[in-house]
Amino acid sequence: MKWQCRWATRHDQDALLKLFESAFGQPMPDGLWQWKYDWQEKPGILAYKPDHIIAYYGGVPRPFSLNNQMVSATQICDVMVAPGMRGILTRRGPFMHTADTYLVEQTGKDKPYRFAFGFPSKRAAELGEKSGWYARAGSFYEAGWATRKSLSLWYQRKPLTRDDSTVVDTLWKVMQPALPNCLIPQKHANFFKWRYWDHPCFEYLIYLVSKRSNNKPIGLFVLRDHGADRGMELIDLLGPPTTLRILLKAALDLAKRSGRNQLTSWITGDILEHLPNPEKQKEISGIYVTPDYKQIIDQQRLSWWLMSGDTDFR
Repeated sequence: MKWQCRWATRHDQDALLKLFESAFGQPMPDGLWQWKYDWQEKPGILAYKPDHIIAYYGGVPRPFSLNNQMVSATQICDVMVAPGMRGILTRRGPFMHTADTYLVEQTGKDKPYRFAFGFPSKRAAELGEKSGWYARAGSFYEAGWATRKSLSLWYQRKPLTRDDSTVVDTLWKVMQPALPNCLIPQKHANFFKWRYWDHPCFEYLIYLVSKRSNNKPIGLFVLRDHGADRGMELIDLLGPPTTLRILLKAALDLAKRSGRNQLTSWITGDILEHLPNPEKQKEISGIYVTPDYKQIIDQQRLSWWLMSGDTDFR
């Protein structure tokens, strides 16, 4: 065999970044690889020849809450192959072998992760379904609302700080039982710290919304400002479903006062049911999981609670 597979380590970072640039035609932003992978023991499988890496299949741990029980999962990231190897898509090829090895060793019953999930491109999704790696289990939509000054005087918002971890954990505990039969990505304070405060590339606006009468928090929202032309993006919402309309109004109000005319979000239909109808909506991606867990989703009629912040690139 002219190439072999093994688990990636921190020592492979420079070589993998070179592979990323050759595969996608642009370098990965500084610090992003370390943010995703440095804290993991087994971040992904790579295929290599003696002098260079030719393929990689990575994942990031993403636990889910389902009926107040945690379900381990891994989010597939940075699936890539060297341009000169893209034509070798046989079962014995390096690209296929990295995916097979990662999914077989890491996902399933009595494995580190109960299931894998991701939002692949159309071509990657078709290849994954044909190879038996993935099965479609839902849809991701891009929704958009016109911004407006709409926050009721009964409520107030203030920026969330790093010292508000107790508030985040409390909202997370309240949110879980309010969404039965729903797969909710873990959103406790440690997640917020890693995902938003410590992100190496983007700055996020995180606001806490509370009642004026007793200063009791009802939820929080996360925004990313894309500038005057593109508007703001609603990245995340944390709170029980009964508060989501108020949280959206608070976000729309803030965006309007910041001079932005539109607010968009990547979001699942199960969340949209709790929000005012968007002015525009289109499907942008499927939600794909390992096939054995797709059966569980269908049998138990589970729903997804996913937003822009549940991707690794928004």
